[in-house]
Amino acid sequence: MAKSSRAEAAAKAARMREEAARKDRQRRQVIAAVIAVVVVIGAVVIGVVVANRPASTPTAGGSTGSTASADAALAKLVALPQATLDASAAPNTSQAPSKLEGGTALTKDGKPKVLYVGAEYCPFCAMERWPLIAALSKFGTFNGLKPTTSATDDVHPDTPTWSFAGSTYTSDVLAFEAVETSDREKQPLEPLEGENLAVFQKYNPGGGIPWITYGGTYATDGATVDANVLDGKTYDQIIAGIEDPSSDIGKTVNPAVNMITAQLCEMTGGKPTNVCTSQAVMSASVLIKR
Repeated sequence: MAKSSRAEAAAKAARMREEAARKDRQRRQVIAAVIAVVVVIGAVVIGVVVANRPASTPTAGGSTGSTASADAALAKLVALPQATLDASAAPNTSQAPSKLEGGTALTKDGKPKVLYVGAEYCPFCAMERWPLIAALSKFGTFNGLKPTTSATDDVHPDTPTWSFAGSTYTSDVLAFEAVETSDREKQPLEPLEGENLAVFQKYNPGGGIPWITYGGTYATDGATVDANVLDGKTYDQIIAGIEDPSSDIGKTVNPAVNMITAQLCEMTGGKPTNVCTSQAVMSASVLIKR
């Protein structure tokens, strides 16, 4: 009987150890499953956040100024008084678009087309958008321009500007197409294709940006403003300089605005008249190589 009792006790102890081990395995399996679910949920949440993240919007309140500063600067830029531009220095020959030998008319919807090719990371694109937006705004209206800065890890880092990606432009006399080929992190953004790609490759085989063709017969390669003057400036500082024709910024950006405007007037046959007959535009027009 004693041996039988000891055997039963040993068997019972074995069963208890086996039950404890089974429960421990179940507990570990439950914990592993919970961790797996949490990881999956976390990955999904991160994916949604990344997918909906604006590709090019700088942090508000950063070194270049807040979003409010960017919005205020844009409002002033698109409504830049003609009197300010008339009081500005004349453009220099390096700011005049070059004539494309053998170039053929580039149009869209029956209107002469301006094609801009650039990238959000590009500091020289960032600078050139200032006079380009100001000039085009005299012929039409932009919608959807987003504040951004050029790349932090490039020359002239974090230059404040706006991205053309996702924006629209409406005008009775001009068409405008912009292709931002890469975002601020130098990742692919918008495709350059079809007629735009053909023109870009034919007349800009080196692939430099920013590259702008005015109607397929004139083009600029690179920024037409002095990069060193805009280097390290905020939205507030740049627009304040543009509003002051005697400032260093006003002396490089404003002549570029007038030169681009003169080129656009050449494309539109002098329309609108009040813009194309202004003192500054008439002076700039003599630099256009016909």
